[in-house]
Amino acid sequence: MKKTERLVESLYELLKEEAEIEKTIEGLPVGYISVKVISGHKYNYRQWREGSKIISQYVPDSLLNSVKRKIATRKEHEASLKDVRKELKSVKGKVLRAGLLSEEEIAALKEKAKAEVNE
Repeated sequence: MKKTERLVESLYELLKEEAEIEKTIEGLPVGYISVKVISGHKYNYRQWREGSKIISQYVPDSLLNSVKRKIATRKEHEASLKDVRKELKSVKGKVLRAGLLSEEEIAALKEKAKAEVNE
């Protein structure tokens, strides 16, 4: 396999990985867990920001560990996504500089990768 083919294949695999991570993140809760003590009783809330407003949602004790794990998983995936996008930027630059694909062709490749992941 030629170096140019490997570069385009690498770009496509990174685009697929980005789409997979984005899809996974969509299904996970945002925010953090806040513990409030009201009248001597402990209450757990999942809180997140929407614009300038902080939204709170009560989390029963029976679901607390599950929600905490999901939030932690989302944060791990967000960190992975950041790394993938950094690598993607590098590979995309190499592909563009080599003249292998245009911006439009890369955008089409990205849509193809997203469609494949969503099947």
